[in-house]
Amino acid sequence: MAVELGSHSIKAMAAEKVGTDLLRVLAYEESNQLPCVNRGIVEKMNDAGFMINHLLHLLANRLNVSTIPSAYTLIGGRGTTLATVKSKRDLIRKRSLSEQIKNEMKQECIDKIERRNPDVAVFDVLPSYYVLDGVEQDTEPTENQKASVWEIHFNAFVGHREAKDNLRSGFENAKTTIEKTFVRPDVILSAISTGQPDIQEKGCAVIDMGAQTTTLTIYKGNQFLLNLVVPQGGWHISRFIEQQAIPFNYAEHIKCTYGKASPRYVEHDSAMVLPSNRADQSTQRVSLTALAEFIEMKEAEILQPILDALRPYEERLGGVYLTGDASMLDGLVDWLQERTSLPVQYGSHAYLLDRQTDDEFCKPRYTSLIGALIHGSDWRDSHTNLVVPDHKSFTSRVLKATQQEIIYIFSDTKKNNNE
Repeated sequence: MAVELGSHSIKAMAAEKVGTDLLRVLAYEESNQLPCVNRGIVEKMNDAGFMINHLLHLLANRLNVSTIPSAYTLIGGRGTTLATVKSKRDLIRKRSLSEQIKNEMKQECIDKIERRNPDVAVFDVLPSYYVLDGVEQDTEPTENQKASVWEIHFNAFVGHREAKDNLRSGFENAKTTIEKTFVRPDVILSAISTGQPDIQEKGCAVIDMGAQTTTLTIYKGNQFLLNLVVPQGGWHISRFIEQQAIPFNYAEHIKCTYGKASPRYVEHDSAMVLPSNRADQSTQRVSLTALAEFIEMKEAEILQPILDALRPYEERLGGVYLTGDASMLDGLVDWLQERTSLPVQYGSHAYLLDRQTDDEFCKPRYTSLIGALIHGSDWRDSHTNLVVPDHKSFTSRVLKATQQEIIYIFSDTKKNNNE
């Protein structure tokens, strides 16, 4: 079970692991009933608690269970940045690196950052590379590798302590346990790269375009080189269209349905008759070309800082991957391709979903949730001694209730696996 608190809505997804890095989505719910998250930070804890509780209740009804005791969640957005930090251990004699010592070194780095910056919280710390008796290596050491002096260099995702505290408060208000919190850029990258092993060697940039934030993550050789958050996204494009005297709900609809990333991609121009916010007229005509002009103006403003930050890394990377709720704008891949020397494509997580999962969930807007569920499964496998509230009984109840069927949430029907 994974819950994502986005700027535009809160999403929850339940899935079953049916193979190595293979999921079957069982149910999904989404709601934007109350605005409680602003650019990745929970600002209204009570509203967030209500929304999480409401969403998990809907999901529990889908799964035919009484409660959902715990969930994975994601954090990122405004104020999230990267820091590099290291920890060193002199073990006197040559020894392998135990899990306990690795965890102690990781915690030491977290404490080091948070002690120096009381208003900062560490969202996650990921190993970057290891140094064994002065010899560097990118891969995680095996049990057979021994050294006297161990050094681990970490990538730390840090941000406002308020973001971490408010996220926890929102789940506490919903009476649900956060089983594990993951960093959004990391789970997106994992979901994209698992099926493409050369990404680590060649390196890549991921542009994650959401409702109120657009994030650039640059990754190469097991290291995060950059994490840049621009505090604007697809919602701001709709608001810019609204400023042309078009009601917001119509602006959002025509952007998603008829919008193009540039007037150059409009093949057959035509006009739409829309309500007007102007006092002197009730309706107005807006052409598809004019709509694309509005979109491109705001799109360029949002993505220019991303392109500027990407440019110094272009010769070192293998490509750009596009993902996120707002990334599906028609022509956006081509628009970006014209502005970078790197090949641009949508990041796909489809290979992580079995054939019985609805094709809807292959869209980029679900990449982060799928990545969180894969991460969560791996994390749970490596923490077998951890007690998760009612997890086993909950899982067995879900599987019994669904009887190995997929819940097709878009049609409210069930299909047998053999069909």
